[in-house]
Amino acid sequence: MRLIILVAWVYVVLMLAVTQDSAAAGAAMLFFLGVAPIWFFAWVARKKLQQRRRALQEKDGQA
Repeated sequence: MRLIILVAWVYVVLMLAVTQDSAAAGAAMLFFLGVAPIWFFAWVARKKLQQRRRALQEKDGQA
């Protein structure tokens, strides 16, 4: 489900970037509305996964 939302978001941002008046404006829109938010959410998800793995490892080590 998340992958479908991600693909749809990238498609919409790409269409917005293509319709900009200049290449610089399109590239800026693609970066700030496409790449940056996707990178941020991926970073947050990775941090949560690392914390979960670390907690499981500590729990297994104590048992």
